Amino acid sequence: MRTGQDITVKQTQKTVLGAELKESIAVLQFSSQELINYVEQQVVENPLLELKEEEGESETTLNEIKDGDSVEDYGSDWVEYFCDSSDLGFISTPAADQAPVSSEPPCRLPTLYEHLIGQLGFLRLGKNDRLIGEYIIGNIGADGYLKATTEEIAVSLGVSVESVEDVLKIIRTMDPPGVGARTLKECLYLQAERLGMGHTVKTIISDHLEELAAGKIARIANRLGVLTDQVVEAVKAIRSLDPRPGSVFAGEPVQYIVPDLLIEKTGGEYEVLVNDSAYPRLRINHLYQELLRKGGLNQDTKVFIQNKLKQALWLIKSIEKRQLTLHKIAGVLVEMQRGFLDEGVSALKPLTLKEVAEAVGLHQSTVSRAIANKYVQCPRGIFKLKFFFNSAVMERSGSSIAAQSVKHWIKEIVAAENPSRPLSDKQIARALYLRGAKVSRRTVAKYRADLSIPGAAKRRSGMRT
Repeated sequence: MRTGQDITVKQTQKTVLGAELKESIAVLQFSSQELINYVEQQVVENPLLELKEEEGESETTLNEIKDGDSVEDYGSDWVEYFCDSSDLGFISTPAADQAPVSSEPPCRLPTLYEHLIGQLGFLRLGKNDRLIGEYIIGNIGADGYLKATTEEIAVSLGVSVESVEDVLKIIRTMDPPGVGARTLKECLYLQAERLGMGHTVKTIISDHLEELAAGKIARIANRLGVLTDQVVEAVKAIRSLDPRPGSVFAGEPVQYIVPDLLIEKTGGEYEVLVNDSAYPRLRINHLYQELLRKGGLNQDTKVFIQNKLKQALWLIKSIEKRQLTLHKIAGVLVEMQRGFLDEGVSALKPLTLKEVAEAVGLHQSTVSRAIANKYVQCPRGIFKLKFFFNSAVMERSGSSIAAQSVKHWIKEIVAAENPSRPLSDKQIARALYLRGAKVSRRTVAKYRADLSIPGAAKRRSGMRT
């Protein structure tokens, strides 16, 4: 048997994504905030790009190319860019009688740490106790719970555990009630004690909190030797307590949603607009326009400008293509989900990526990328674009209904049930069947979990969250 190595030439075909195409795909998939960050990065790296920050600034047009200038110096892409001054969507301009919007951020709420340190400053404490108090407060998380043990704090400060415990007792008398606790049970008990709640409430918190979470009201009443109604009343009191006492104070900065698309109702029709204000607008730097006009550039400089110009134009075109794609998809969604816009979630229809892709003449993967992390503002609120795509649930009549509509019905059915006798998943499935949706008990359980609705046992007698 002969073995060895050989060199052969083989011709094959395969798809290779160029850098420009990869950038175009990335721009399409970016959320509005990701696109802002990407554009700002490109402005730093590409000197031909700059942000257009002020409204009403004049756009460069082909007419500005002076007589005698060679069009070849600009390139065909450059000329095409100058010629195309169209815009998709709108540019909002403030009304004359409208007060200017302040760029200053709203007044910031104090953090829990600042709130507690402020209270500590009013107490008459010795130097050592104040140091212990500041250290304890520094170890209280944004939720109000103490993240370190008294032993750890004592070792860190070189003091006794008793001294730490004494100061911790003082901090637990501060506002908000329950601050400085180490467990949920301890947090609720501190609040119940501060508010003067009865013996039954405090006993349930200290000894029967796990059974309470499981909805075992009758067992708790039997063990305490009280009536079930008394336990129910105690449960209502416990529900009024705050399991996260620090949550009312400033924590992580709020992330605001900026819609990529706007759907407005004009007369009896819906109009789709692309929200241009969701990200910075780009233009070509005027300095390099002048360099191209004057000419006389050496070869290296000319090649550098041409490469950067090509990159800049491709980014601008990618953003414009992104807008156009989103506009087409939103137009199809308005047409196919008109019932939702007119009547609400109950009228939402089943819709797949394939159906929309065929309607707009794009590949299914392109539609999937385009709707990722995108939001639309319509008369019924702000929704993710993915909200309009729903799997189908069979109706008794043989037709289909959107899964989102079925979830909406489940919320309505649970909201209308008797709290003392909550419906099981099988009973909810039966109620859905009477409304026309043929759904199994297992599917009801899945949708209920998606809606963060607890099971029947945990919804019984006021235990719903």
